[in-house]
Amino acid sequence: MAQRQQPAPHARATAASAAAATDGRVRSLWFDPPSDDQDRRPRLTRDRVVAEALALIAEDGIQALTMRSLAARLGVVPGAVYHHVRNKQQLQDLILDNVLAEVDVHLDHALGWTDQLKVLAHRLRQVLEQHPGVAGILKSRDPLGPHSLALAEAFLEPLEAAGFGDRDAGLAFFLLVDYTIGFAVSSTSTSVNEQRVRDPATRAQLHQFFRSLPPDQFPALVALGEHVWVDNRDERFTAGLHVLVDGLEQVRHSPSDPI
Repeated sequence: MAQRQQPAPHARATAASAAAATDGRVRSLWFDPPSDDQDRRPRLTRDRVVAEALALIAEDGIQALTMRSLAARLGVVPGAVYHHVRNKQQLQDLILDNVLAEVDVHLDHALGWTDQLKVLAHRLRQVLEQHPGVAGILKSRDPLGPHSLALAEAFLEPLEAAGFGDRDAGLAFFLLVDYTIGFAVSSTSTSVNEQRVRDPATRAQLHQFFRSLPPDQFPALVALGEHVWVDNRDERFTAGLHVLVDGLEQVRHSPSDPI
C-alpha cells in the first residue's frame, strides 16, 4: 500500500500557524494586519525637536527646557536628541531662529525710516510675546541663523539709509532691539505687576491704597499713582518706542552730538 506523503516541515508550520490564527486564541505575526501608519511614532527630525521644545516652553516655561525633559516629551532617550542638536546652546539658537522666522521683515520703503523702525519693532514684540520665554533666551544668546540675520538687516537698513554713521547706526540698532526684547521679557504672563493691573478689582484696590497714603510723605504717589498702575501695556510700548526713535531723529540732525 502506498505510503501517504507527509507535508514538508515548513508547510506543517504554516498550516499550524494558520489554524492558530483562526481559532481566536493565538495570533501570529504573519497573519496580523499591518498597523496603521498614523499609529506609528513620527520620525525624529531636527524640525520636530525644535517644535517640541517650543511647545514645552509654552506649556511649562523656559526653566523646564532641558535635554532630558525634551527627550522625555519626544519619547526617546536623550542620546537621540543629541543626534540632531549638539547641545542645549545650539538648541536655543535653533529655537530663536525658528521664532524669528515669524517676524515679517518686509517693510514699505515708502514709509520714512522712523516709521519703518517702529513697524519692525512692533512686529518683533508681537512675535516674541506669542512665544513666552523665548525673549529671555534672546537676552542671553546672540543668534546668527538666517532669520536672525534677516531681522538684523531689516533694522540696520533704515538706519543706514537715514545717514547714521557706522558707530551710531550700531548703537541705535541695539537701543531698539534691547528695548523691544526687554519689553517682551516682562510680558503679561511673567510680570507680577502686569497681572495685578490687568485685574479690575485688584487694580481698584491698588489705586485706593495710593489715595490713602499720607499726602505729606507721598504727594506724587497720591496724585499720580492711579495713572501709573494701569492696564496700558500696548500704550507704554508705543510711547517708549516713539521717544526712542524721536531721540534718534534728533541725533541724526546733530552730528556733533553722537549717541
